[in-house]
Amino acid sequence: MKIMADGIALKTLIAVNREFFGSRWTEKDLAELVDPRFGVVSDLSSLVGRLAAIRAKDLGDVAPPWAEGTQS
Repeated sequence: MKIMADGIALKTLIAVNREFFGSRWTEKDLAELVDPRFGVVSDLSSLVGRLAAIRAKDLGDVAPPWAEGTQS
């Protein structure tokens, strides 16, 4: 059984795909998320990690994009 770094197993993704998405994606596509071979798309665990880092950021310390460079 293939398992991603964050513990999500391929069989879990297959079950979620079947239950909630009517098997929209093939098992081969889901296997690419767990164990990327093409190198074009980031694996799911790295995307989840990046999302967690974004959510953990204190937005009070981040200036809006349009305000960049306007502070002295």
